[in-house]
Amino acid sequence: MIVGGKLSWRIVLRYTGRPVVIHVLLATCVALAYQEFDVTFLAVPALPVTVLAATIGILLTFRNNSAYDRWWEARTLWGSLVNTSRTFARQVLTLLPIPEGAAQVNTSSSPTTPLMRTAVEPKPAVTLGASDGAVRDRFGKARGAYLYTLMRSTHTAEVKHAEDVVDDPSRPFRAPWEGITSDARELVYAQIGFVNALRHHLRRQDPFPSLEPFFRPAVLEALREEQNVPTAILMWASARLRRVFAETPGPEAMLRLTILDGSLRELMNILGACERIKNTTIPLQYDVLPRAMVRAYLVLLPLGVVSELGMLTPLVTAVIAFLFIAMDAVGRDVEAPFEDGYSDTPMTALCRTIEINLRQMLGEKELPPPLQPEDGLLY
Repeated sequence: MIVGGKLSWRIVLRYTGRPVVIHVLLATCVALAYQEFDVTFLAVPALPVTVLAATIGILLTFRNNSAYDRWWEARTLWGSLVNTSRTFARQVLTLLPIPEGAAQVNTSSSPTTPLMRTAVEPKPAVTLGASDGAVRDRFGKARGAYLYTLMRSTHTAEVKHAEDVVDDPSRPFRAPWEGITSDARELVYAQIGFVNALRHHLRRQDPFPSLEPFFRPAVLEALREEQNVPTAILMWASARLRRVFAETPGPEAMLRLTILDGSLRELMNILGACERIKNTTIPLQYDVLPRAMVRAYLVLLPLGVVSELGMLTPLVTAVIAFLFIAMDAVGRDVEAPFEDGYSDTPMTALCRTIEINLRQMLGEKELPPPLQPEDGLLY
């Protein structure tokens, strides 16, 4: 994706360079023939050329609006993917049950963040002052002073209940500050692997070099046999969740599994929508017809203005050709947001953002840096 406040001339010339030069050379030949060799029959009335320009402008506007809608939908889907990935990781880290063996919880290699500790700490976060907490009227008389006593007693009961729950060894679900289970860590890594697999899937690239840090060798070998790797990862995550919750049957476990399955369903919907954009192009007639009409108009343009402009015809042709060719090229480029081009959705940068966020949720300290634009392009 092109970012920054300035547009590189390299990108501009890539869009317009060769076609503009060809049409300028054609206009130069027409002007020389008309002025130097008195070939007057080359001049045509300007009215048909003007009407054709208006028609082409309307057609290009319609096609470019359709192309931009595809590009914006792709970017919206990847924005939803970022949010859903964070949601799924949060649910995994807070809703998974405690494993039967305490050895599966590795608190030394899975440090939780200070933020998580403050969120679940049963002690009151604010120390109340000496005031009785009453709301007073303008005469200083307390209104409903008994509410303060009620609030203090309720708060004390809640703290006592939280401490009892923490100390209860029979509770089926862990608290976030107690460490991260191997199941939770593997599921969060699987989500990072999913977004990277989706990126490569849409760009028709080999995903496995990017997946190696996030899956066990046995899982990688099984994924190599799959045609649709992102779908297979979601199936694997769903089966893993079912196995984890099967160890703690009950209505609460089923409710939590349903919540997590909702996030997986949303991820599958995003995958399907991205594949729809990738595999369904703009109809061919909307792609070929504007390009053919632009070329025909630029051939006729020097013939329509040479009688009035003379040797200035190449200059005017260069400006108009640049505008029309650029509009056509930008529309053709934007309509394919998953082709790893200049106008591509920055999926690599978004995958890195997801990886940083999810690994930070795991409490990891050594995180990769966010990707930065290179030469005005963010991939």
